[in-house]
Amino acid sequence: MLKLLKLQPRSIVRTIATLQNNLPVQQNLTKYFQDKIRINGPITLAEYMRESLKTYYNSGNVFGSDGDFITSPEISQLYGEMVMLWLLSLWEKAGCPSPVNLIELGPGTGVMMTDMLRLLKQTQYSSLDLSIHMVETSKKCSLEQADKLGCSDLRTDSGKCYYQHGITSEKYGMKEIFWYESIDDIPRNTFSLIVAQEFFDALPVHKFRKINEKWREIVIDIENDISGTFRYVLSKTSTTTSNLISTIDYYKCSNLKNVNEIEVGLDAAIVMQKLSERIILDGGIFLCIDYGQDKPIIDTFRAFSGHQQVNPLHKPGTVDLTADVDFNRLKNVAGTDVLAFGPIGQNIFLENMMINLRYQNLLTLTKNEKEATSLTFGYNKLMEMGKKFKIMGMVPATMAPLLNDFPVSGFGLYNSTKKIE
Repeated sequence: MLKLLKLQPRSIVRTIATLQNNLPVQQNLTKYFQDKIRINGPITLAEYMRESLKTYYNSGNVFGSDGDFITSPEISQLYGEMVMLWLLSLWEKAGCPSPVNLIELGPGTGVMMTDMLRLLKQTQYSSLDLSIHMVETSKKCSLEQADKLGCSDLRTDSGKCYYQHGITSEKYGMKEIFWYESIDDIPRNTFSLIVAQEFFDALPVHKFRKINEKWREIVIDIENDISGTFRYVLSKTSTTTSNLISTIDYYKCSNLKNVNEIEVGLDAAIVMQKLSERIILDGGIFLCIDYGQDKPIIDTFRAFSGHQQVNPLHKPGTVDLTADVDFNRLKNVAGTDVLAFGPIGQNIFLENMMINLRYQNLLTLTKNEKEATSLTFGYNKLMEMGKKFKIMGMVPATMAPLLNDFPVSGFGLYNSTKKIE
């Protein structure tokens, strides 16, 4: 049984300044897209999104109240604690396997990992043989994450499966930590605790429109050379991706009679396939938190700048781009060898995890009124934001007998596990 010792509250909101002078970034990427379109014709939305976000995350700090968006982990330590409690509760039901890989996809500022590790250190599992594996394509963000975790002996390694390696500070358990370009590079044959916080919504998507019961791809063309803006156009012929999705049962026009336009995350499906394989063959537990729906996605591609929604086809590389996640498709890709729970609202999940008790406990440990006010603000904001996000969990289907007579932590009555006779 998981035992939680006293854990002091941390600062609630961490503001991070965004890049002020991003005009050169915009001009360079805009010219890149314009030149490519002039030579080869319109580009896919997926290519536009991939290149724009690659530039965006490497050009400036984007998180926090002074950036373009703020995530739940930035709001309150309670969030990362609840995520770690859920992972540990399922890990206990799996029989407490060791060693363990703790994997985070798209770690952002690294603040959620700090809260997860601080909580782990306050349990009876503080000496667990656990190593940390961060999937982060931005070298700039990886250095910020290392700094946040107080990493010592930080090394940049070439010719190895990871590109950066260090040891977290004593405050975070002195755990080995590695950074990778892809989940493919993380060592296998080890039980994994995996979390993806607002990761899938940043993966590229394609857009399609149904024409005469066939999918035609919506692509991006130049709108105005001088202003550097772009526009959507319909591809004149079939594309590789429109031909591909026509072969996938989930996207066949006959199965989507009332849908005329659709967004398809091929990259998300590939990542989910790799995750499910790891969970099934090596053993593991996965938690996904994101914007999304439990059905095919129609028209959600959008952009944010300074916490305001803006035109996604203007100023590429300087704004955050996102699209809702199709949780049903992720479950479809994961297959029947994985048990999926949810998705349910993030606020419902947190309530089921009894976050209010944790909040009340931390409130008694605050040192002054300012700290108490900050904690309360973070808790209230977290629950308010939780209405916008959904959470889905996954475990190997082999764990079904262990879960038959017990609700899955956090998902309560929403537990989708069916009794196996």
